[in-house]
Amino acid sequence: LPTAEAHPHMWIDLKSEVIIQDQTLVSAIYQEWLFDDFFSATLIEEASQNPKGREVGIKSVVEEILDNLKPHDYFTLINVNGKKIPSNPIKSFEVEVRENRVWVGFLLPMSKEVDITAQALAYSIFDPTFYIEMLYFEGETVSFAGDAAASCSSKILQPNPSTEAVLLSRSPDLDKVPDQSIGELFAETVVVNCY
Repeated sequence: LPTAEAHPHMWIDLKSEVIIQDQTLVSAIYQEWLFDDFFSATLIEEASQNPKGREVGIKSVVEEILDNLKPHDYFTLINVNGKKIPSNPIKSFEVEVRENRVWVGFLLPMSKEVDITAQALAYSIFDPTFYIEMLYFEGETVSFAGDAAASCSSKILQPNPSTEAVLLSRSPDLDKVPDQSIGELFAETVVVNCY
């Protein structure tokens, strides 16, 4: 199969941090996305056309991207006791260029606080169509911010896609008819526990 047509077409390196209040209440997930070189170059070039300058242009393009992701919970699937819960819209974001790559940081508030001593919390950050591969930096760990109890821990579970999923991801038909279920098969999942 020609790899030029295989998914993904774009890559994002991730970091995330679980925001905890009152030791065990999760209220938000802070995320950092670092876009790949090629997409960053395209975005920076487009942003440079902005009459107010490149920085304003980059912020404007990223704002548009994030606005488009709002109906998709910003590519973040949050599960509490195995049930999906929505997130609230992000209120602000930071953006900068780091070594020619566009970096974005934002706080994603959850629709309700989750007491993780009583409930199981897991989340994944991924593009459902797998057009974009979103993975944590190598060796990355998910940390806590706020006042997390000492007993809180997190781990990143690696995906284990089936042979069929891998073959499907290489199908040239995916670009014509995006499959909204394939991305989750390749997503890393963060599991959070507090005792």
